[in-house]
Amino acid sequence: GEFALGRQMQRIMEATGQAFTPPKPSFEYNAEHPLLKRLDQESDEDRFTELVLVLFDQASLAEGDALQDAGAYVNRMNRLLLELLER
Repeated sequence: GEFALGRQMQRIMEATGQAFTPPKPSFEYNAEHPLLKRLDQESDEDRFTELVLVLFDQASLAEGDALQDAGAYVNRMNRLLLELLER
């Protein structure tokens, strides 16, 4: 919500032992962003899934969160980079 605690403030409160109710996670996106517009045109379901997972992981990193599976993120990024280099 509008007054939900940011991740940094949540970590501070946890570290100091203060009680708080963590907000439900939300994922906000800009439907007009060029990446999402291009993603909407992706016909390969496996590639679509990989790209969505990369975007979700990037959003998590931008929030200061740890990735659930950093190795999987690195593997996905490497596959995408190899694709770009092979063009």
